[in-house]
Amino acid sequence: MCWCGCLKGMPKVMRLFLPCAIGLLILWLYTCFVFNPRGLARVPLLHALVYQLCVLLLGASLGRTMTAPVFARESPLLQQSDTALGVVELKYNGEKRFCRKCDLPKPDRTHHCSSCNACIAKMDHHCVFLNKCIGLENYKFFVLFLFWSAVSCLLEASLLYTYSVPSALDELSSDFLLGQLTLTSAHCQIVLVGFVSVCVGIALTCFGLMHLYLAASNMTTLEYCEKRDEVGYVNYYYVGVLGNLRQVFGPLHIALLPLHPPHMAALRLAFPSTKLQKTD
Repeated sequence: MCWCGCLKGMPKVMRLFLPCAIGLLILWLYTCFVFNPRGLARVPLLHALVYQLCVLLLGASLGRTMTAPVFARESPLLQQSDTALGVVELKYNGEKRFCRKCDLPKPDRTHHCSSCNACIAKMDHHCVFLNKCIGLENYKFFVLFLFWSAVSCLLEASLLYTYSVPSALDELSSDFLLGQLTLTSAHCQIVLVGFVSVCVGIALTCFGLMHLYLAASNMTTLEYCEKRDEVGYVNYYYVGVLGNLRQVFGPLHIALLPLHPPHMAALRLAFPSTKLQKTD
């Protein structure tokens, strides 16, 4: 969902609260597992390397999500002539779409974000958890961030429950009976991290599956929310499930890597469509 309207009048400090909280949560889950003597140190080397690789891809995906230039005014679409543009979306009166707030044309699948005060190319939503708009330039990276975060959390939980949590629970029981239970103890932290990792991993998996469905349908979150109840709605950008997924993630060998697909330059100019023009 897009929370642009809710964030429009919110102070900048408040907008940074959730991103900072997410960053601290990721840091806490990672450091408590890696630096706790009952954590990564008890895991076989191969499993530890796989976990670190997942975290590395998580960080790279997040970095590219946050640094991508998502504003439409930076898009090559606006540098094209009207005849060069593959315009599909028109207003009801047949005129081309124009944003009065940005004083710029609105290319296909472009929406104005009131929180960012800018038009976003193929806008999906404004993510309040990252305080960043998700659009054409960073949608793949955002979905990969969800994917690698879910994999990292579930892998961490699996390793903890395999190698550390059973013994940690025994020690917690002993501490409780002796009245020596503290939340800062190593075994208490391990159990807590294992539980939180499972919860976060499941939540991110559900969120990621939703976006995988949207990608396979070639719809943004905004398009889905606006058009799903519209009678007779036809998605003119649908090019088949595999074609839709390839459009977002690229060929198989780079699908799970935070790299733009080789056809990104073409997508910046026009989106494949089954109809020449349609009205909003």
